[in-house]
Amino acid sequence: MTLPTLGQILEVTVERFGFGGFAIARREGLAVFVPFGAPGDRLRVEITEQQKNHVRSRIVEILEPGPSRVTPRCKHFGECGGCQLQHVDYATQVAAKQEFVRDALVRTGGFDWPQPVVVHHAHPWGYRSRTQLKLTATSGERNDGSHGRLGRKERRARAAAAPAVDASAPTAAPVLGFHRALSHGVVDVEQCPVLATELEQALPTVRAAVAGLPQKEWPYQIDGACGTGGASWAPDLPGMRKDLVEHIVGGFRYLIEPESFFQGNRHLVETLVQGALGDERGGLAFDLYAGVGLFSLPLSQRFARVVAVEDERRACTLGRVNVKTNGCDNVTYLRATTEQFLRENKERPDLVLMDPPRLGAKPAIPALLHLRARRLVYVSCDPQTLARDLRQLVDGGYVLEQVEGFDMFPQTFHVEAVARLRLA
Repeated sequence: MTLPTLGQILEVTVERFGFGGFAIARREGLAVFVPFGAPGDRLRVEITEQQKNHVRSRIVEILEPGPSRVTPRCKHFGECGGCQLQHVDYATQVAAKQEFVRDALVRTGGFDWPQPVVVHHAHPWGYRSRTQLKLTATSGERNDGSHGRLGRKERRARAAAAPAVDASAPTAAPVLGFHRALSHGVVDVEQCPVLATELEQALPTVRAAVAGLPQKEWPYQIDGACGTGGASWAPDLPGMRKDLVEHIVGGFRYLIEPESFFQGNRHLVETLVQGALGDERGGLAFDLYAGVGLFSLPLSQRFARVVAVEDERRACTLGRVNVKTNGCDNVTYLRATTEQFLRENKERPDLVLMDPPRLGAKPAIPALLHLRARRLVYVSCDPQTLARDLRQLVDGGYVLEQVEGFDMFPQTFHVEAVARLRLA
């Protein structure tokens, strides 16, 4: 097998999607990764990066489109890095995510999982009730090569390198949007069809509000959220006051801040909650990585007692507010890390439900195995870390009963999954 050289042009046919949203073709047994390719595409591609067992490329020409290729709805698609799959029909996206979850179980977790994974889905547009907007002036590649909030020296250096501006001219409009595909830059967005209408329509207002500030006061990031009462943005901007946002899910009223983590797909969040809770009932339930209480409140109707554990201060405060607002007197909210709580805990619950961040629950697994709860429900936004943690739980004495997917992020490669386990 001869490794193609950088800049070499190849003709390839795309076979399938890989996790990450890139398409995969093969050339003499070598995997060729093609961003924005579609299954069945016949393409001319240019090699852009070499690795030991694969190469990366970019599309030079679509010789023959695959059967699932469609015209993207957003004019920024391909430049903006927020979406990776707008160029394929939605049925193909769902089928790909079924394989993402199953492939993680087999390859990463080492499970024998021949059956397809069910992926629940809903309307694929206008679903996002949360967003994070970036500004070119304050966000980008730092001096150490990492990405994030630019320091004062980095911002000064960027300003000094910019073309000279006439001091009498009005302040330029801010470049406001999302990270550029495959880079650390920011794309100035005028539309975003995956955003809820309330958020998308507010983009010009947010841009104008930022422009009303001196550039040195421009924030690193602007968080937006919408609910039953409209949209709210943080931090406070001229003419725009930050308010709490209300969501109604399964009859419960949740209050969140624009910066709060909350499941962002307003079309599917109730289905996710129902899927996670299933038929679980009992005396005591632990809700770990509880956030603002998305699962804690409905658990209170099924269990005599619920202990919710969350270490982020504002999320814990809002969780307590939501418990009180909904009259869930049998829910106790504790501010602690999951690992700290499990070390100090003296009770054995009937159920542990956990929804950890993308990195997974690996640090907590030894304590969970020692706890030996009768049943576990693991909600995950990353199939790879989920499969890794499930392997350790099963090796420690649990039986994996069910895994289902939930397409909380249409038009992207991301997929949520819920795994259900019982103690052997």
